[in-house]
Amino acid sequence: MRLREVEFILGGNETISTRVLVDESSTVLEAMTRSGLLPRDGSLRYAMDKKGNALNHQTIGDAPQKIRLGMLKQVESVWGEVKANGPFVGSERLDGTKLLIPGIEISEYTNVFITQRKQKESSFAYRFRTENKPYMNGDLVFVRAPLEGNEVSLFDPKTGKEDIRVTYQFPNLHLIRGFWGCCEVRYNAGKGSVVFRPDLSPVPINFKPISKKKSQKALVRCTLKTPSTLKVGQSIFKGSVKQPAGGWQRALITGNLPKKGPSCEGVLVRFAGKNSPALVNLPYYRDGQHLFCKIPETGESTELFNIQNPKSPIRMPFIVQQSFNGDVKGRWVVAKISRNTSGKRILIVEGTPKSHSSCQI
Repeated sequence: MRLREVEFILGGNETISTRVLVDESSTVLEAMTRSGLLPRDGSLRYAMDKKGNALNHQTIGDAPQKIRLGMLKQVESVWGEVKANGPFVGSERLDGTKLLIPGIEISEYTNVFITQRKQKESSFAYRFRTENKPYMNGDLVFVRAPLEGNEVSLFDPKTGKEDIRVTYQFPNLHLIRGFWGCCEVRYNAGKGSVVFRPDLSPVPINFKPISKKKSQKALVRCTLKTPSTLKVGQSIFKGSVKQPAGGWQRALITGNLPKKGPSCEGVLVRFAGKNSPALVNLPYYRDGQHLFCKIPETGESTELFNIQNPKSPIRMPFIVQQSFNGDVKGRWVVAKISRNTSGKRILIVEGTPKSHSSCQI
């Protein structure tokens, strides 16, 4: 058993802290219960890194030395205050942000997850529980119909992430893809699902379903500008790429250098813009290699093009490197292929193409 000392800090107040010596294999959640800084009334608190990412179920051995206790950016404990339209009750965050929450009562005190959906000055949220199951039969949640497939993710209070996968049910799902609305939680033989409630969230007549944009799948011709001096571990290079419609554009290209000459073929994942180069990944994916990918708005994994089976993308989980500041959701990033403690592949997000040091070449 290896012991490690970590420091728990109450919120952003560096003056209130305590040090705990615990086994490296313990979870942060187990260690934080020994800190003496949790509310005695059992109110919800999370262990977080300096960027506000949840650490509860990370092991002490992988956690930063300083761990902050507080609330996640998208989580709040609120009172139901006023009746709003339909199934919604209005409330307000400590910072004054107005919330619309379906399925709770006025004067009810509850924990809510705040979604990315807004209506004028209000944000939509939904209730979760911290005891037993976070969601019960009949609970209402506010989620977006999947852009593809038939699954969505609900917030898990244990991990602090949207990683409870449930089936999204609606007979004409293809007609409402991308639509935000109220859904009712149901369980069948232990399997969770959410059923869209059009009676609570009517779909506008002029609503157009949103399908997931597919990245360019075909391999394209590239030309690499091989540096005179190759840095140790370098896998990002300047070059140019031939566009599907014809013509060449400047590009950043990731992968292993071709064995002969500057020419190669890669996957064009992002077209060039006015002030940004095209992004190209060279097959195949190897440990320690960098690649470009777009982080989804929800979930903790992203899809990569599978050259061996183009119709079956490679789904790979990701984590954000602690030195990277900023929200990665919906953004193009530079990630490094690594392995987690279980030996499975994982992407470590290190920055954006604009900020990453290896892209400044």
